[in-house]
Amino acid sequence: MKVVILGIDGLEYNLVDEWDLKHLKQEAYTKTDLSDFEVIVTPPIWAAMLTGRKIPEIEEPFIKRQKFIANKGNITKVKTPWYVKLAAKILPLSIRKRIGDAMTPDPFKETYNYLLRTKKYKTIFDYFEKSWTNGVPSYGRNVSTPEVKEVMKEAVKGNLKPLIEYAMRTYENDRKALFEALEGNYELIFWYTPFLDELSHFLIRKKLRLMNVYIDLNKLAKKISEKLDDGDILYIISDHGMEPIPGDPRGGDHSDHGFFSSNTGETIEKPQDLFRLIVRRAKGDGEV
Repeated sequence: MKVVILGIDGLEYNLVDEWDLKHLKQEAYTKTDLSDFEVIVTPPIWAAMLTGRKIPEIEEPFIKRQKFIANKGNITKVKTPWYVKLAAKILPLSIRKRIGDAMTPDPFKETYNYLLRTKKYKTIFDYFEKSWTNGVPSYGRNVSTPEVKEVMKEAVKGNLKPLIEYAMRTYENDRKALFEALEGNYELIFWYTPFLDELSHFLIRKKLRLMNVYIDLNKLAKKISEKLDDGDILYIISDHGMEPIPGDPRGGDHSDHGFFSSNTGETIEKPQDLFRLIVRRAKGDGEV
């Protein structure tokens, strides 16, 4: 038996449902509940999937960072301190960002390999002799590199071309790695790609353009399913989705739910429940 997980950052449940993308929906699909997280942001949620729990050392840097960002939409429950609210009224955004950079290290850079570096928490990879991943946030993947930041900055100015080229190049590289892994003798494959999140921030209000990307992902899910043997398991999961946000200079931001589907009919309620599903499989359906 092989377990394959397609981790698609930013895959929005409502769009998969609206466009009836059956290969992404599989036998059963559901929204995942993100209410446990103070900040709906990539690394803490993927870390929870890998370990079955919230990791405070990964979430806390993002909470700390959020305290220095006023009016950050719907992705956080973190309360903005009074002095930040005051600064937001009297200081230009550029100065506030520099203050934030000085006071709080880049949380993406601080946490991208935390689980690998510290080995403090068991992950799903510890339960299989032969496993593969192309890198998951908190487990060897940094999704906020200088190149990403630069193309995002250009996209905010209205120049989407560099972002789209970068995101699609990332997707192609990730796809190639996935198909190579499927030819290997692995018991667990956890594939991750951030490209949809990068695109969706700016295309969430351009639904026809975004639909083409979702249709391609639906075809990918079909191809992967066809490569699996009877009894192999395919889970598809996202950390969060994306929704239009009025006033957001990009167009949209993370939604308050994620996505999960399975070819087995199983569903999960929260991202961290993925860990228990995987470990049960590793132990031959025994209790976790």
